[in-house]
Amino acid sequence: MTTTPRESVLLRALSGLAILVSAGLLAVSYSLPTVEFEKLLSEIEIYSIYGGIEMLWVDGNPILASIVFIFSMIFPIGKLLALAVLWTRHRRKPVSHGSVMWIELLGKWSMLDVFIIGAFVGAIRLEFAAGFTLAKGTSQPGIVVFGAAVFLSLLSTLIVGRMVTAGEPVPLREAPQLHRGRARLLTTVAAGTLFAGLTLPLLEVRKGLFFSNEVGLTTTTWHMARQDELFLALALVLLVVLTPVIRSVMLLRLRWIRSEHSARSLRQAMFLDGWAMHDVFALGLIIVSVKLDQLASITLMTGFWCVLAAAVLAQLDAWLLRREVLLIHEPRPGD
Repeated sequence: MTTTPRESVLLRALSGLAILVSAGLLAVSYSLPTVEFEKLLSEIEIYSIYGGIEMLWVDGNPILASIVFIFSMIFPIGKLLALAVLWTRHRRKPVSHGSVMWIELLGKWSMLDVFIIGAFVGAIRLEFAAGFTLAKGTSQPGIVVFGAAVFLSLLSTLIVGRMVTAGEPVPLREAPQLHRGRARLLTTVAAGTLFAGLTLPLLEVRKGLFFSNEVGLTTTTWHMARQDELFLALALVLLVVLTPVIRSVMLLRLRWIRSEHSARSLRQAMFLDGWAMHDVFALGLIIVSVKLDQLASITLMTGFWCVLAAAVLAQLDAWLLRREVLLIHEPRPGD
């Protein structure tokens, strides 16, 4: 349904406000601490987003430091600038659905730092049975502010997208080929590895004979919720567990049930691509495992490899689905 002139004015005001608030929160988050690391007989270490990047660089991981820098600083800032450009220029120059879709798909990678902190806090919990703590990590306000800024930018993208496309839905092919054997196999294997990664142990962190912690996504999330890490627990549940599972179930229905291919179902499945963040979590898990290997003995378990496989397969599956169903035209002058 196309937007009315009144709705267009409202969307422009809401999107402009959302972009400004998101930019303000992002600027504040860079100066706040994001994680606190406490180790026995050592001073407490507190890191900001930039401090975490610097730590990786100093520890001899320049590639990982560069990845975190790109996704935690370059991407969020670049996305807001791109949204601001669309917001200011869309009346003078038509905007394609493709431009908006790329911003939606790439924007979720700005959440990388949130998942790095989540995996780090969940894994650094080396406790003796009597409650004696060797090491632990605790989130700080900066990661909440940063997560709020990224989340608001994701909402801003939806509002700006509706505004610049005048509410016109992305065009779809009339008869997409959704039931081919290879596509069904890819979707099924991607869903299977995802479900395995959510339930199986990811890492075992061990220090000496008595201190160990087995890290699984569901068990770690539950522990964080009990330890007042509600923001991280909520982010993991919504974006790494629930949304990817819902998306996988929808794709399985689209692939295997021939009657399930309405335009609404297709658009919903593609919409969830921008919010299903198990692929972002997988990259964060790799970075955390490398860092933890310098602090303790790390064993990569079956769930770790399932999460990585699910991340790669989900990207291929999403690309194939968009190729099968999208019919994106560049805007014509005067549209």
